[in-house]
Amino acid sequence: MKENIRRAILQDQDIYLCVPMRDRLDYKVPENQKRAERYVADIMERYDCKVIAPQAYLPNLLDPDDPAQYQLSLRFRGELMKYCSVLLVCGEAFTEEMEEEILMAVETGLLIVSMPESEAAVH
Repeated sequence: MKENIRRAILQDQDIYLCVPMRDRLDYKVPENQKRAERYVADIMERYDCKVIAPQAYLPNLLDPDDPAQYQLSLRFRGELMKYCSVLLVCGEAFTEEMEEEILMAVETGLLIVSMPESEAAVH
């Protein structure tokens, strides 16, 4: 997607950030939290919008390996999505958690936009 089109869609919106929290081997939670924080800063500055990114802090609050806490995190993310108009899928990786968030966004009626990591200032 061209940057000018992405800007027209995202500017002044409430955006839910969909990025990986865990990789397939569960090794990258702290690294992905930091990446989510960088995405938030970049997207807020670039598009003058509000960004909700639970991946940046939920692993500090809830254990994703505990089934009850994981389900709580899904419900929490679903509730946060209700305050957004756009789901922004960022990065090259695609995890099961991201798939669940995308399905929730479809059910909620959010507009879904993607941004490759190469186009974000997260490196």
